[in-house]
Amino acid sequence: MNITKPSLQRIARQAGIKSMSDECVEIIRILLHVKATEICDVIILQKPKIVKTVMVEDVYTALKSLGVNLTHSDHLGQGVHQLK
Repeated sequence: MNITKPSLQRIARQAGIKSMSDECVEIIRILLHVKATEICDVIILQKPKIVKTVMVEDVYTALKSLGVNLTHSDHLGQGVHQLK
């Protein structure tokens, strides 16, 4: 299953991008797949036993161990996730 082009375009528009080529969409899909796989691998390695449910804090911990620090707000719409 792929992330649809309209979905990626909506995300890009929120970031200020006006349009994207089809080639760009494919590259972004590949990069998202690679990064999501990397994050899931770290989550699996960090858990002492088999886990069926991944929680938000698991993702933040995995990202932090990969060197990506995110700030987040518990109040949706009042804060922005920022890469540091």
